[in-house]
Amino acid sequence: MRYRCNNCNYTFELKEGKRLPKKCPYCSKENSLERVKTAQELIDEVVHLGEE
Repeated sequence: MRYRCNNCNYTFELKEGKRLPKKCPYCSKENSLERVKTAQELIDEVVHLGEE
């Protein structure tokens, strides 16, 4: 899975089974990491919004 820091935009991959760090490995900002959605997840969101 890919993650991105909301503070510095650093992106990295985390192997399955590994724990998400509490802070960014690059800038050390705490609680700033979020999972990057895959292209398919983004498409599914748009399709779902169109159905409402």
